[in-house]
Amino acid sequence: MKRIICLLSAAVLSISAVLCGCSESNDEKSVTSVTGTTEEATDTTVKTTGDKIHINDSTLGEIWITELEGVPVNKLDNKGFSADANLKYYSENGKAASLEGIDVSSYSGDIDWKRVRESGIDFAMIRVGGRGYGESGKIYGDDRAIEYINGAKAEGIKVGAYFFSQAINTQEAIEEADFVKSVLGDIKLDFPVAYDWEIIKDENARTDSVSASQATECAKAFCERVKELGYIPILYSPSRELYFKYDLSRLSGIDIWYCEYADVPTFYYEFSMWQYTSEGKIDGIEGTVDLNICFTSVADYD
Repeated sequence: MKRIICLLSAAVLSISAVLCGCSESNDEKSVTSVTGTTEEATDTTVKTTGDKIHINDSTLGEIWITELEGVPVNKLDNKGFSADANLKYYSENGKAASLEGIDVSSYSGDIDWKRVRESGIDFAMIRVGGRGYGESGKIYGDDRAIEYINGAKAEGIKVGAYFFSQAINTQEAIEEADFVKSVLGDIKLDFPVAYDWEIIKDENARTDSVSASQATECAKAFCERVKELGYIPILYSPSRELYFKYDLSRLSGIDIWYCEYADVPTFYYEFSMWQYTSEGKIDGIEGTVDLNICFTSVADYD
């Protein structure tokens, strides 16, 4: 996923905030697309408990949020985190409670999956494709996705996938989920399929006018379709989108893959995976790579 990109945008609940995403550069390649006008979601009611929560987010600083109704909260103990020269780990009651992972796309180049496994990596999230930023919104495939999936599986590394979305309506979000299936075919995944929709700092970004309500509906449509196709869905996002662009009370039951480049995570709500750096160094991969941790006490895939 591309490095953090920020853009001023209107936030939900009448809060103005800079929205920020974490991802890799994504080029437009092979093409399949459905174009159409943005469908505005009409239900903008956000279910809350009414409680005001004071948090100190490493990206946002000190802010107040209104607690969402029915959304589980983060119960991770920051004292349970440890690290060595390369990876972070999490433990509970003195016992390991995490798996360590990476996420990659074709930008990662040649990968020696045996050396990756020997370096302590348990899982890999692999990009299968994305949608372009421009008006046409062409879908493209990652030309090394299947190679990476097969290579990781051959070394006993658990595999999940992600799609870089720029959907502006639910039809496009469903089209993206179907594209993931068309790439994977009969391949079985150990980890989820992630919906990675991001705010783009580009004057021609097709998603500039997508409302918070519509962004929520797109995420929901993708994840529901992924589940229908037999995969576990997960929502990838940094805290700014999660707090201010998505209504998490309408995405209940969908795991979160949280992006925050920090020593410990600060997100208020529950998440099952955490991307904590884009500058990781792993034997078997030339250059830097995104590093992740999966919490086995929270996730159903361990």
